[in-house]
Amino acid sequence: MLTGQRRQVILEHVQSYKAVKTSELSETFAVSPMTIRNDLNALAEQGQLVRVHGGAIMRQWLTTEPSYDDKTDINRSEKEAIGREAAALVEEGMAVFIGNGTTTMQIIRHLPTDRHFRVFTNALNHSLEVNQLPQAKVFVVGGYLREVSLAMVGRLAHQALKGVYFDLAFLGANGISIDHGLTVPSLEEAETAAEVIDHSQRTIVVADHTKFGIVAHGKIADISDVDVIITDSGLDPRLMNSLSNLDVEINTVMV
Repeated sequence: MLTGQRRQVILEHVQSYKAVKTSELSETFAVSPMTIRNDLNALAEQGQLVRVHGGAIMRQWLTTEPSYDDKTDINRSEKEAIGREAAALVEEGMAVFIGNGTTTMQIIRHLPTDRHFRVFTNALNHSLEVNQLPQAKVFVVGGYLREVSLAMVGRLAHQALKGVYFDLAFLGANGISIDHGLTVPSLEEAETAAEVIDHSQRTIVVADHTKFGIVAHGKIADISDVDVIITDSGLDPRLMNSLSNLDVEINTVMV
């Protein structure tokens, strides 16, 4: 097989399986690992894929922002399992920040009932949901309301976060990329989330496996800037291995 043909087939493998491993491609094409590494490096330079330790993953760009309602029923069981796992981390007396999103909403719906805590949020719908919980005090971070995501952002949100610190911060993300970090479609939301990370003792990102390898418009932070990522068991083991090299705890839940 000619080099160009082999690289085209490699791209098709990446598109089908989301991630590929150098050793497996070497066996498939009966060529040396060095040859495959050269292929992957060349494809990465062309922007066709993203190189990771031991292989490569698919590069995807999020060009449109789905609405909150559009995302509600997507991977619902995965989001519920992730939310349940994250909510169990909230302890008595904690001050926690819960960012906007459909996965973070599942954290709120599974918050423990046997302890008391304070919840800060910049999501209008989240604040109304927390307000129904007798064990929680709710604090709303105000600002400009983005209709598509129901998040409050901007100058007023920045002012509201001054001098406020959190034991835990739970954040969602539209994209998680080894090269590009945590991203969301809105620059304003990215700025607010980045500030929350600076104000938190521990930051936990909640995202189902479909968010990995995606890059959106606004960068929140590098993956190494967060402490834990909670996702579902659908995450490709090869990608999980690459993420583990970034000094971040990866917690996968069964669905």
